[in-house]
Amino acid sequence: MKNTPPEPTRRHWLEPWHVDPSANREYDFIDGLRGVAILMVLACHYLYCQESQNPVIHFLRNFSGSLGSGVALFFTLSGFLISWPFWKRKVARSGSLIPPGYGWRRFWKIYPPLALSILLLTPCFILWKGHAPLFLRAAAQWLTGLAFLWPVSGQLNPVMWSLVVEIHFYLVLPLLFLLTKPMSAKTCLWVISLFLFAVPTLIQFTTGLGPSFSPEISDPFCTGLGSFCLGVCLAGVDNLKLWNRRWGRLGEAGWFIALAGLLGMAWAWMEPDGRGFFVQQLFRWVFLLGSGCLLCYAADPQNPRARWLTVPWLRWCGIISYEWYLFHQPMVFWSRDYFGPANGNVAHYLLNLCVPLAASVALAAVVYRLFSLPLLKYGRAKKSAQK
Repeated sequence: MKNTPPEPTRRHWLEPWHVDPSANREYDFIDGLRGVAILMVLACHYLYCQESQNPVIHFLRNFSGSLGSGVALFFTLSGFLISWPFWKRKVARSGSLIPPGYGWRRFWKIYPPLALSILLLTPCFILWKGHAPLFLRAAAQWLTGLAFLWPVSGQLNPVMWSLVVEIHFYLVLPLLFLLTKPMSAKTCLWVISLFLFAVPTLIQFTTGLGPSFSPEISDPFCTGLGSFCLGVCLAGVDNLKLWNRRWGRLGEAGWFIALAGLLGMAWAWMEPDGRGFFVQQLFRWVFLLGSGCLLCYAADPQNPRARWLTVPWLRWCGIISYEWYLFHQPMVFWSRDYFGPANGNVAHYLLNLCVPLAASVALAAVVYRLFSLPLLKYGRAKKSAQK
């Protein structure tokens, strides 16, 4: 009797889209949380309604605006993933605390898609709005990296404000680990986490300054770094093995805490002058606390709710989220300008919603698969060849 060769294992459709991390552990549920974050941002920018005196409609309008906090969820996840290899080396008492290839990994991930979006979108903005000198100057500032050092016009794709905050985090994080090198890992955990929480928050409360996207994109005094602190802290907890599987239950609470933060922000914006900056920031931190709790699924990735986050379609949204983020908002602007206001017409409203949504996801998928992914693989292969 002939031996039948085993059938080849069928590849999952998501595999060709995914790149394994080169410097930290694999957490599939984090791709799903990225998917949640980008869908929140899309809902914030795509869903819209007219101003109304009706308190219910006013609240719902504010709630859709609060979904822009998906960016804060991105920051929390980034704090965890980017600091994780630093904590690994700190706990192992490595001579060098900065992971090899750190700067180049960040470059290949962030800069090429950003540069491509600038080159593609700038001519479109010029044709749409004119003001060629303004847009060309802003494009040059982004392409040369000057936009990360001083304010740049927010008229060219205002969502890029978050990249300024992200780059500031990439620069400050190695400095914090170098400055705390003589400290033990546990002491370092408290010092770095408290610094990222206290210093940006104190500056915001005392000056009223914070990251902005209009009329200019800026992050004065790195005030956006507070959003990374819980992610950085939990990466240290993970490497120091200070938690166990029971911590995964905090993930369940995270959904409710994050929702409470969103509802609280929507309520605070009902009377922004009466409720004040402190109340708005309080509910922002409630949402960030919920985001940190969701990261506690890392203590028990097999938690059933964590497994829900690994469904392929949600992970796919997370995998292409950076490219989707870069291209989605201009599509909304142009669609509403071309098709005009809906004025209560449901079909017209759906047209304004579905056309930019379909166009942005298609463009993001193409850019990621044919441009970003090959460059990521090239960067990883180059690093491996140097070892």
